[in-house]
Amino acid sequence: MVMKKLILSLIIALTLTIGAQSAFAENEIIEDYLDIATSYAVGGNYASAMEYLDKILLMEPQNKEIAGLKNTLRQMQNGRIISPMVKSDAKLSQAQSAKAAGNKAVELQVLTANANTGGYWANMFAADFFKNAKQYSKAIPYYQKAANSTNSSSAPLLGLGTCYFYLKNYNEAYPVLTQFIAHNQQESYAYAMRARALTEMGRYNDAETDIVTAIALEDSIEYRYLEGLILFKRGNFKKAQVTLEKIAPQIQTSDVYKFLGLSYYATGDLKNALLNLDKAILLSNDDNDLKLKYNEVKSKLTAQGQK
Repeated sequence: MVMKKLILSLIIALTLTIGAQSAFAENEIIEDYLDIATSYAVGGNYASAMEYLDKILLMEPQNKEIAGLKNTLRQMQNGRIISPMVKSDAKLSQAQSAKAAGNKAVELQVLTANANTGGYWANMFAADFFKNAKQYSKAIPYYQKAANSTNSSSAPLLGLGTCYFYLKNYNEAYPVLTQFIAHNQQESYAYAMRARALTEMGRYNDAETDIVTAIALEDSIEYRYLEGLILFKRGNFKKAQVTLEKIAPQIQTSDVYKFLGLSYYATGDLKNALLNLDKAILLSNDDNDLKLKYNEVKSKLTAQGQK
């Protein structure tokens, strides 16, 4: 716990005494939240870090230490405070200046050169640069080097698992995400990412278990959509309909209406199937397969009306 606080304090320019006793040191849930906040802050994702500090404050609203950490994170996010990791590293500072000036070429050159001779931080910054640019195959070696250079942060594992997933290398993504979850059992995003990988692997039962866990930790529309998709692929069409109907008014995408329509079609409700497939077509980018399915349903509905 103390080490986690020390890492987080270094990142957000606050000083925590290594020997200090935390008022919440015995609370495992809060310790997990602090660990996740630290992982996010390490990667520069201050918004997500603050979300987990907020969860701690809901449990301990009088915790001034955590409130102070959150306040400083907010100032860093707004650019009023520069991370001491950047300040103390001339190369990272140079890369940050290039980024602020919009010079991605210089930023990339500095980050990769620094990573070749640097440790954890240098490689994390380079990895995140490539991941954010969706150059996942280039990000992977840097995340691997970052992971090999530290025992105190599991953040590189989440980056690795995410990159493997988007490269459609699900067999690599699954064990890495599982390893991350072993260290961060309250991280909803990791469960959702693993659920996505499991879905692509055809392991729908396991995928449903993971997405239910993710929703229990953080109930979001994105997770509910994934739950509906998994239920559809499992063949649990009635339950998929209930889940997708609840989120359709809020998310309104072609895919939501597509799987909602196909769920109704699978249960023989042709009117609702046609209605939702029509909405999906209107929101799609000229999806010919979707139009064929719509015409198929319409033909069956017309045939029913003629009997």
